[in-house]
Amino acid sequence: MEFPFIGGSYTGRSKDVNAQKCVNLYLNVDSEGGKSTAQLVGTPGLEEFYDPSSTYPVRNMRVVGSYVYAVIGTTLYKIDSNGVGVSISGTLGTDSGYVWMADNGTELMIVDPGRDGYIYETVAGGNLTQISDGDFPTPETVTFLDGYFVVTESDTGKVWISASYDGTSWDALDFATAEKFPDNLLSQVVHKGQLWLAGSKSIEVWYNSGAADYPLENIGVTIPEGIGAAASMSRDKDSIYMINEEGQAVRSQGYDFVPISTPQVDYAISQYVRYSDAIGYVYTQEGHRFWVVNFPSAQATWVYDITTGFWHERLSYRSDLGPGYYGRHRSNCYAKFGTKHLVGDYYNGKIYQLKTTVYWDDDEVIKRQRRTIAMTEPGTNNRITHNSLEIDFETGVGLNTGQGSDPQAMLKWSDDEGNTWSNEHWRGIGKMGEYGTRVRWNRLGSSRARIYNLEITDPVKVVIIRAHLDAELGVS
Repeated sequence: MEFPFIGGSYTGRSKDVNAQKCVNLYLNVDSEGGKSTAQLVGTPGLEEFYDPSSTYPVRNMRVVGSYVYAVIGTTLYKIDSNGVGVSISGTLGTDSGYVWMADNGTELMIVDPGRDGYIYETVAGGNLTQISDGDFPTPETVTFLDGYFVVTESDTGKVWISASYDGTSWDALDFATAEKFPDNLLSQVVHKGQLWLAGSKSIEVWYNSGAADYPLENIGVTIPEGIGAAASMSRDKDSIYMINEEGQAVRSQGYDFVPISTPQVDYAISQYVRYSDAIGYVYTQEGHRFWVVNFPSAQATWVYDITTGFWHERLSYRSDLGPGYYGRHRSNCYAKFGTKHLVGDYYNGKIYQLKTTVYWDDDEVIKRQRRTIAMTEPGTNNRITHNSLEIDFETGVGLNTGQGSDPQAMLKWSDDEGNTWSNEHWRGIGKMGEYGTRVRWNRLGSSRARIYNLEITDPVKVVIIRAHLDAELGVS
């Protein structure tokens, strides 16, 4: 019998152990000649691109011209396409926490929320300089629209603009207030030429009217949907994605927001100590668009595959925190730099390339995990005899030497809703060139409700094509 091993997106019961689960595996659907094939594919690994020898997080990155600029701790770095970087003189007042970045082509502006704004002249060079204009507000966020840096003021609904193409010059009268709802502005994004201003209870959509005194105005749209995590707000060419005030993942649809998280994802987020610190980014790789959402306090990372509509988790191993510890994915921010997908590490200051042909997270192993829902005979409490389970991998993917030269898959199962688990049962998935390897487990006993859990930790290409369970329905 075929069973739901390949598909599934965190549906089923609310308890994590009873839900379908993909960790560092995502669903890929190929169509050839009208035939659709679904596969579980390993998520990309991390290859070092730049190492500043820092112990601070990469707080954000932005590409301007032929360089990527990264805020690491208190320092701004300028890095070329070969991964050669220099630090810029001048420092921020804090060394951690998300910072906002925007540019006008010749100036890069950095906002440390609730504190200060900084300017770096990307063409002229020089130092990173704190904005000293007395009319500059206490900033919360920054973006760029039609020649202006747009800054929201902390703990208010005010929206300020700079002088045209001059982030150092601000006027005390150049602001307006988003006031349809009495909530403070927490986040903003420019989407399809319009400015979306997000508060805790509402979102207003503004545009450049061309008015001489102050050009930004509400287009007449106020959406009764608040944001719950300011840095989660992300966009692609079609939609805006965010964690709303209720801790639910949503995306824009026209001028509305619709839920995209499943009940299990909602349940997981609801159990976190907090979700207001979530950080999101969108990227496209090998035909899939992904929205990645990191929850720093919860040490968790959820990823929504925009292309297929499925969710998976991404976890990274932290050997410095003890054996077997997997926490949030190492990526804290993202920048597309030419053809390179760059992400910044949240704890060691490194910048990596996100690559599908790399099977390590820098120097740490990646655990690929697939867990099924509990398999039962619908409408009965009958036992099912599990004669064999065969999983169709892309085999023969072993490496020449070292770990991964004889890659293994580990299977275990639970017959009591994930409270206890069987011993580990290991099978090879094919040394280099062993393309005909069959991955099969026999005489698996019987159960009324069984959950299977599969894991691969070898640094090899992982593609799971299908699975077949030879089982017989029994009696109660």
